[in-house]
Amino acid sequence: MSDEMIRLLRFRTRLILATGLLILLSIVAVNMLLVSAPVVIQIEGDTFKVIEIPYSYTTKDAYILLAAGVLGGMSISQVLICIKVSKFEPSQVKVIGKTVSEPDTNTISPELRNVDVDVILRALVGDERKAVRIIVENGGEIFQNELVNYLNFSKAKVSRILMNLEKRNIIAKRKYGLTNHISLAEDIRGEVK
Repeated sequence: MSDEMIRLLRFRTRLILATGLLILLSIVAVNMLLVSAPVVIQIEGDTFKVIEIPYSYTTKDAYILLAAGVLGGMSISQVLICIKVSKFEPSQVKVIGKTVSEPDTNTISPELRNVDVDVILRALVGDERKAVRIIVENGGEIFQNELVNYLNFSKAKVSRILMNLEKRNIIAKRKYGLTNHISLAEDIRGEVK
């Protein structure tokens, strides 16, 4: 057998065992929790009275339920790991109903490829992320009026986005005639040197 087949067999065995253990522990816990309370019937002459005695769990029952809970939690986490629910796919991030793709590294200029731009882009969401991606794709600098055209947002919205990015020292803004020259901040660009 090849290594890949052995790995797949181990994976399936782990998934089946974790699922089976989870089902078994669920049955044990439900059976213990749904134990019917004992009933006492009192007969007095021609009448009878049914008295239900409340069931109290013993220390042994509490330990069994605790162990079932802990092992059940471990089984659930193993099942989730096996079906890769917890795996984060960085190629596409869902942000409030929109899917945003990672930047195409082929369009990033060679001097900025060394900078860990992916980290910066992952830290940003929505419109700020789009703006920084466009700046990076244009060699790390762009004029504000060009950015407005790329983003297809209003000038006010782009201005707010850039103001937030400038406050967080991600970009630097410099007046240039009737527009602004936008570039990545010096600490980010300094990593290239």
